Amino acid sequence: MKRKRYTTEFKKEAARLMIIGGMSAREVSEQLGTEPALLYRWKAEHLEDLEGQKTTGERSPKEMADEIASLRKQLAKSQRMNEILKKR
Repeated sequence: MKRKRYTTEFKKEAARLMIIGGMSAREVSEQLGTEPALLYRWKAEHLEDLEGQKTTGERSPKEMADEIASLRKQLAKSQRMNEILKKR
C-alpha cells in the first residue's frame, strides 16, 4: 500500500483549521480523511514556520495560539454557567 502524500498548502490549511478555526484534530481528520497524529505534527510544524517569520515586537504564534485556546476554554465555561443560570 502506497503512502499518501499531502501538499504543503494542504498541511498548512489543516493546521489553520485547528489553530484559527478552533476545530479539534478529530474533527479535522474526519473532514479531511487524515490521521489525527499527522494533524498534530502539521500544527507544530506550521507554528514553527510562523515562529521563524516573526518580526520583532510581535508576540510569537505559539503564544497567540495558546491564548486563543485559553480564551475558547473560558468562553465555553461561561456559556455553561449561563445555561445553568438560565435553568434557575
